[in-house]
Amino acid sequence: MAVGAGRRMRQTADEALGVLTIDSGTGPRRVRLADYLDETAEEESAADAHVWIKNLRHLLVDGQPLRRRFQYRGDSLWWFTELYLHKQQVVLHLHRTLRALERMTAAERPVVMQPAGHARLLDIAGPRFAAVHNVRWRAGGRTVPVGLRILGLEIRARALRLASRASRLRRGPGGGSGVAAGDVAGTPGVAAAGAVAAFVHNAFWRRGGASGGAESYIGPVLEAIEARDPGTVRYVGVGPAANFRARRWWHPLRSADEAASVTPVEAFAALAALRGSDDVWRQRRGLLRALTGSADVRKHAVIRQCDCWDIVREQLAGVVLLQWTWSARAMDEAGAALDAIRPAVALTYAEAGGWGRAVMLECRRRGIPSVGLQHGFIHRHWLNYRHELDEMQPDPGHPADEGFPRPSLTLLFDDFTRQHLETQGGFPAGALAVTGSPRLDDLDGAARRLSPDDIAAAKAAAGAGEGTHLVLLVTKYREATGVLGGLIAAVRDMPDVQLAIKTHPAETPDVYAAAAAGAANVRILPAQAPLAPLLRASRAVVTVNSTVAIDAAVLGVPSLVLGLPNNLSPLVDAGLMSGLPAGEAPGPGLRRILYDEGFRIQLEARRSACLIRFGIGSDGRAARRSADAVLGLAAPGGAGPSAQAPHKGTTF
Repeated sequence: MAVGAGRRMRQTADEALGVLTIDSGTGPRRVRLADYLDETAEEESAADAHVWIKNLRHLLVDGQPLRRRFQYRGDSLWWFTELYLHKQQVVLHLHRTLRALERMTAAERPVVMQPAGHARLLDIAGPRFAAVHNVRWRAGGRTVPVGLRILGLEIRARALRLASRASRLRRGPGGGSGVAAGDVAGTPGVAAAGAVAAFVHNAFWRRGGASGGAESYIGPVLEAIEARDPGTVRYVGVGPAANFRARRWWHPLRSADEAASVTPVEAFAALAALRGSDDVWRQRRGLLRALTGSADVRKHAVIRQCDCWDIVREQLAGVVLLQWTWSARAMDEAGAALDAIRPAVALTYAEAGGWGRAVMLECRRRGIPSVGLQHGFIHRHWLNYRHELDEMQPDPGHPADEGFPRPSLTLLFDDFTRQHLETQGGFPAGALAVTGSPRLDDLDGAARRLSPDDIAAAKAAAGAGEGTHLVLLVTKYREATGVLGGLIAAVRDMPDVQLAIKTHPAETPDVYAAAAAGAANVRILPAQAPLAPLLRASRAVVTVNSTVAIDAAVLGVPSLVLGLPNNLSPLVDAGLMSGLPAGEAPGPGLRRILYDEGFRIQLEARRSACLIRFGIGSDGRAARRSADAVLGLAAPGGAGPSAQAPHKGTTF
C-alpha cells in the first residue's frame, strides 16, 4: 500500500475513535485506538450498543416504562427513539471507544494517557475511563460544553420547524391550504374505489418519467398495478426534494410542479392539521426534563463502568428536540394524506424508517391495510428490523399501544431476508411474503438484452480500453472513506485495470474528486449511469456494503467486499462473494479476484450454491407477484392489519 493511501485509511479510523499518546514507563508513544478492535471486538461492540438502546424502553420515567410514558395519540414514541439513537451511531462509537480503551490498557498497561488530536467521545469518556482504571489522564484540547451543544440542537429544531412551514408555500395540489378529504384524482369529496396510496421519497423519485415507472424499488410494482387498473395509484411525496448532500436552504420553497404526478405530503396537511404535533413542540422542554430527570436513565448512562452522562444527555436531547417533534408532525401529515385519499391499501419502501413508521401507525389507526416493500439488503446490525418479542406485542399496561408498527404485509426479495425477519425481527410468518426483487428482474432483463457492442460501449465510457480489466466500485462515499485511498493506490499500480466509481444516488460525484485526483486509470461516473452494462463489462465489482454485490452475483460477476466485518459479512461467509477485513490492504485481494483463475472458479461454485440456498435470483415475475399481493389486500375481504393469514410466509 502506498504511504499516502495508508495514511488516509488510518485517518478515518482515527476520526471515529481517536489517537492517544501513552506512556507505559518507557517513554511516550502514539497509539491508534482503532488498532485494538479486531473483528470479534467490533461485533461485540455492535451487539452491546443494540442491547443498550433496546433496554431504554424498560427504564422508569415518572414511574412508568419509557415506552409507555412518552406517547403521541396513544402510540409510543419509543418506535422513533430507537431510530434516532441507532442512526446517529454515537452509542455504537461510544461502546467501540470504551472497548478499545480496555483492550489497549490491558495490552500496553499505560500509566499516563493523553489525547492526540480531537475525538469528542474520547475527550469526554477518556477521563472517566482513566479514573476507573487508575491511569493518569492529561487533558487535550477543550471540548464544547454539552449545554452549548444542546442549544445547537434547539436551534436546528427551530430551523426544521420553519422549513416545514415554508414547504407549505410550494405550489402543488392544494398548495398551502391542504387537500380536502376525498379530494383526489380531480373528484372532490369522492375517494377512488380501490385506490392505492404509494408513499415515495421526494429525494429519490426520479421526475419526468412515466407515472410509477421511475423509482427502482417501488416503481416496477406500481407499474404492474397501474397496468391492471390505470389511475388507481395515488402518489404521496415525503421528505425533502433533494438528497442530504445536495440540499440547500431554499429547497422547501421550490414548486412541486416538476413532479405533477406526486403530491407533496404537506399539501394534504394545512397548518390546522398540525395542532397535535404543535403541542408536542410546545411541550418539548418538559418532555426533555422528564426524560433526563429519570434516575433509571441517569444510571443507564454508566457504560462499562464509565459515567457517560454528558454524551447520553446530548443524545436524549436530540431524541426529544429533533426526532419526537419531527415524528409527531410526520404522523399528522401522513394521517391527513390518508384521510384525503381514503385508500384501500397503502404501500411504501423504507417502511421501518421514520417516515415509514409514521405511515404504518396512521394506517393502523384507521384500519387501512399496509404493505412494506423491501428496498435493500436487510442486514443483521440494522436495528430498524430487530425487535424483541415484547416490542411486537401490545403494551400490557397501555393496550392502545399495539406494538411495533409493522406493515400488514412485508414483501421480500428472498428466503435469506425472510429467515432474518422471523428470527431476529420477531415478525410473524403470516406477515411476510417472498415475492422476489423487481429491481433485480429489471437489471437481469436489461443485462440479457445487451449486445456485445453495448457492453463494449459501456466499458469504453467507463475509461477502459481494449485489453483493460474494468473494476466497478459501487458504495456510499461515507462508508468507503476507510478503503478508498488504498483501493485507488492499488489500481494505480495496475496499468491494465480501470476503476470506475459509480456514485450513490444519495451523493454527488464531487465527493470522490479529491480521492481520485491524479489517478489516470480512475473515472467517476454519475449515479444515473446504467448499471446493467457496467456490470456486464466488469471483471469484478468492489464494494463495502452495497447490494450491487448481490446483483453482480446473480449476473455471474465476482465481488470483493472491503472493510469486513460489515453488513455483507454473512454473505461473504456463505461464499456468495469474496472479502477482506478492515485495515487489510485491498491490492492483494483485488489481484487475486482479477487474475487467479483457480480462485475465480472456486468462487463461482460457492456463488451458485449460495444463490440456490437463499433463493436469490430473477425470473422476471417479481413485480407481478408483488402487485398481486398488494391488490389482494385492497380487494374486498382482503387481509387487513388483524387478518394476515392468506400470506403465511408463502413464496408467491
